[in-house]
Amino acid sequence: MGLFEQGIIEKLTIGTYENSDYKKRVASGVFTAFLNPEGYDVTFKTKLNKEQPEGAAKTNQKYVSSPSTDLNLEFLFDGTGVTEANAGLALINRIQRKNFAETSVKKQLKDFYEATGEFVSGIHKPYNVIINWGDFEFKGILAEFTVNYKLFDSSGLPLRAVGKAKFCESISPELEKAITTPNSPDVTHTRMVKAGDTLPLMTERIYGDDKYYLEVARINNITSFRQLQPGTEIFFPPIEKVS
Repeated sequence: MGLFEQGIIEKLTIGTYENSDYKKRVASGVFTAFLNPEGYDVTFKTKLNKEQPEGAAKTNQKYVSSPSTDLNLEFLFDGTGVTEANAGLALINRIQRKNFAETSVKKQLKDFYEATGEFVSGIHKPYNVIINWGDFEFKGILAEFTVNYKLFDSSGLPLRAVGKAKFCESISPELEKAITTPNSPDVTHTRMVKAGDTLPLMTERIYGDDKYYLEVARINNITSFRQLQPGTEIFFPPIEKVS
């Protein structure tokens, strides 16, 4: 069961949350990549005490801490029209002539940055995000976003751009304790539906008990929980929110 099961390409999605405990969701799948990135880079870091004793030829590196993980992604923002049949297979894909004014590069970039990096007055900071792609999940906040404009129309408006985004892992101390168990019921989870999945089955995997599936269905506005559409994103809140 992977990204390309039964010909369905799972899209990278970004959900927004108010804080780093990821309990209060603002929107699920607020940004969905039309073309998936070609890949992603994850940087794991270890902070070491590199002080070397005077007169010593070598030093014994001493562990200090494990700083937050970084995630680097590249997104294609396209206003020329990209064939859906090839979406997700490559960053730059076959182009067909269509009028995509309603999803212009400018609007796509605005939507992305509003979800990930723009200052939100109500919470006095940008949103925290959960990034999901297949089985990959990353909780963090946007640290850097660089846009490289690639193609322009006759009036100078951008038709294609590549956005390079760096996200830094950001979780609250309470979540850090709970997250040591991958399927901890005290942690917010988002999962993509795969072929053959039912809501009771998915709820059993997350919480260790399928009795919460009706509450999960209510939270996600799901009416047909036994016939889920593959590729749909399901939000599983901490167990105290559904008990």
